[in-house]
Amino acid sequence: MRALNALPLDDDIVDRMMTFCPTFGTLQSMILVSKGFYSVFQTHPKSITRAVAYNIVGPVLPQALRVVRFPYFPNLNASTWTHNQHSDPDTMATTCPEEHSPSVITAEEKKRLLRNSKEAETLEDIYSLTQKDSTSRTSVLTPIESMRFRRAVYRIWHYSHLFSADRFDWDELEDLGEDGAKRIQRQRTAVLREYPTDELQQLYTVVQFMRGILKGISDEEDNLEKIIDILLAVGPTAVTRAWEYRNRESIEDDIGFPLYELDGGDEVPLYQGYYDLPLGIIWTERKVTPPKEDDPAVQTKWILDEVRGANDTCSQCATPGGLTLLTEANWHRFTLALAPNNFLKSNLKNNASVTKPFTAALQPFEQEQERLNDVAPDDWVGAWISSVFDVAVRQRAGGTEWDGWDKDKSYCQPCLTKFLEEHVWRWLLEERVKGGWVSPENCWYGYDCRTMVHKSAHANGKNHLCVPIKGDSS
Repeated sequence: MRALNALPLDDDIVDRMMTFCPTFGTLQSMILVSKGFYSVFQTHPKSITRAVAYNIVGPVLPQALRVVRFPYFPNLNASTWTHNQHSDPDTMATTCPEEHSPSVITAEEKKRLLRNSKEAETLEDIYSLTQKDSTSRTSVLTPIESMRFRRAVYRIWHYSHLFSADRFDWDELEDLGEDGAKRIQRQRTAVLREYPTDELQQLYTVVQFMRGILKGISDEEDNLEKIIDILLAVGPTAVTRAWEYRNRESIEDDIGFPLYELDGGDEVPLYQGYYDLPLGIIWTERKVTPPKEDDPAVQTKWILDEVRGANDTCSQCATPGGLTLLTEANWHRFTLALAPNNFLKSNLKNNASVTKPFTAALQPFEQEQERLNDVAPDDWVGAWISSVFDVAVRQRAGGTEWDGWDKDKSYCQPCLTKFLEEHVWRWLLEERVKGGWVSPENCWYGYDCRTMVHKSAHANGKNHLCVPIKGDSS
């Protein structure tokens, strides 16, 4: 029906066009095109805005809106109501339900919806890479798998807002006492009890995935198990930061008390069983067999219908590895425990005349990462390993034992380490020559030379980026 616009289009068509806008910015631009478009928008602002919000967030918009609307009473701040240990559990559970009917979405809510959607997308990419398909850094979850995952993520987000890690400092935790902690635990149970069993199982699956990422922060934290529940209370953002920075320091500012106070082995009773205690009560109430934490599929159950490559083996030695195998998509995680210098062959790693130019040769990769505003510390490693493979391919003329070692294949850690140790020095030689370096005479003992380690004159006067033609030199 044409009524409000002066365009050769019916109002219904213009309305429909607006509902397909992929972002709020696109919708705003469309509204500003003409008074006719603006007039059509004014007839159905709620439904059009909500349709665009669905385009951004997807079918989990009701859950996403609840997260951005926290705190749920305008006259009360986050800490006054949501963490009042005297609040009725049922009130905590039913306040601000997941709204499915159209409602006004404010400008600030639009910004937060977009920001949180990007955070959820990042988390889904991590989940997909580690649990669904290790060959893709972007999510390959099906629409239904993605909906299950993100719905659980936003509910976890809501839960971490209600029972956050930054609500109490040490003194407040002591004043809370055992009775106060039990009241809050009852509130947690009431909040989770609102969800159907299958969706609660999906939430548990995502919690276990988050727990797995947090456990991988450091192998040296003896008390990491005791603070996992505190880190979980920070919410989904804790997991993305743990994945990117690989430490707990990036999370600690969102916790109300210093974690170093717990390094002696103390525990915080309020956070013990942050999810496990209320879920255990609900499983019992509903006569549901509780999920087993040590189940190999605990991080994929109830979310994924299919896992790609679960039975894959190393392309070179046939060692089973599944999604733990190293691929081009996850090479950036490979150096978690290995410094690049460790890939230099034999005694080269102890020769300063080699390690210094090696560090310099890596800088362009690090700088490119900074240029792309990628803050993760080792994301550049994937691009560097790819370039090492390129050198290996160029040097295969005539055939070598490394035929068939291509960057589109999967490798176990020992095999990829073996490949890099054999080719990184070749890559460095090519990079140095490319940069104008004129190689001196080759040392007979090449990368196995021992003299280069303790005699700088020999180290600088001979080229050791070469294959030995004699036995080890002492």
